[in-house]
Amino acid sequence: MKRLWLALPLLIFVLLASCSTTRTLLRTAPTTPQGMVASPILPMVSRERWQDEIVPYIRTALQDTIYGRFPKTLTLERIDSTALEGTFFNDSATISLQTLAITNPATGAVREFGLVIARPVGALPDVPVIMMENFCPNTAVFPIPQIPKPDGDFMSCDGKGLMSHVFGYFFGRYIATPPTAMIMDHGYALASVFPSEFIPDTAEGGVKALDQFFADQLAATRTHVIMAWAAQYSLLSDYLKSREGFSKTIAYGHSRFAKAALVAATFDPTIDAVVAHQSGTGGASLSRDKTGEGLESISKNYPHWFLPKFSTYAKNKAALPVDQHQLLALIAPRPMFLGNARRDVWSDPNGAFRAAQAASIAYGLYGREGLRQKTLKDFDPTADIAFWLRPGTHGVVKEDWPAFLEFLDAHFK
Repeated sequence: MKRLWLALPLLIFVLLASCSTTRTLLRTAPTTPQGMVASPILPMVSRERWQDEIVPYIRTALQDTIYGRFPKTLTLERIDSTALEGTFFNDSATISLQTLAITNPATGAVREFGLVIARPVGALPDVPVIMMENFCPNTAVFPIPQIPKPDGDFMSCDGKGLMSHVFGYFFGRYIATPPTAMIMDHGYALASVFPSEFIPDTAEGGVKALDQFFADQLAATRTHVIMAWAAQYSLLSDYLKSREGFSKTIAYGHSRFAKAALVAATFDPTIDAVVAHQSGTGGASLSRDKTGEGLESISKNYPHWFLPKFSTYAKNKAALPVDQHQLLALIAPRPMFLGNARRDVWSDPNGAFRAAQAASIAYGLYGREGLRQKTLKDFDPTADIAFWLRPGTHGVVKEDWPAFLEFLDAHFK
């Protein structure tokens, strides 16, 4: 009996290791790029032809194949605004609370959401602002009693419940609450929204909200959630510059919101930089010749994120009309940070690195270098495309924000 109990952990390990997903999770990413060159290779054309012909072609392919329509006609208005008295986060920040509303004029649909803005004390009013879309409501991002909780049944992430503790333990100390004082000390403002107030991040609720909000669109290419959140970034960028007076906007996101940040910058050239951390499939990582999360599994688990058509290429990735290096290429010549972790093979750092290599051709059209690193571990924060690979797994941990800020300082200071 004793031998049986001793053998049980080994038996469980063997059973888990026999699962392909578990085998992927047990692997580590290589430090030198492996695999085929991303295809199709970007054409060496003039900058004018790139902008006039290639960019519209890629945008159309991305909309028709992966994300659905980029909704250009949405409007954003402010419902109310309140400035909190005093300073916060070791006297480093002032805080304002706002309620905004996104409207689709074609359907009359309206969705309200909260915006919290932290500004560095003593800084000029036109500092760069980091736009954050978050897994948790703003009450967790900025743990201040005056911030109202949103309506709806959302995980609070406020550190009081069991799921909140589990969430933080597995995904890092900064997964919900960023180091605001550190960010303020570097001279950046922070603008936070909870995108599930706009379109919920659930299969049933998300699809229902999309069908209602974008009822004017054809079902086959209807805006899906990653694109909807990208549009929210775009609307915020314009609002923060035109109404709040910020000089630059930086789209920051982790995981699914990193996908949205990249897509936002692809379709909105007014976004000045992107920090996309562990964006994975449908983000920076190539769909062809990939490891980690597959097209079929991500579409099955998150049917509201991407067009159904995307999953049909799971068994014939070579037929995909577009891949993620083309998405990244449309961000050129703006600075882009791609964050990764060695044990996060599910997000495929190797595929993201090869996508960055291939996208660098577009940066060359603007007289820039793009990615300068030869390996995944040679972090260069001054590069146009900076690739960050740390030890560990999927999440936002203590090493990440100093790297994000080092990159931003190199490009905006």
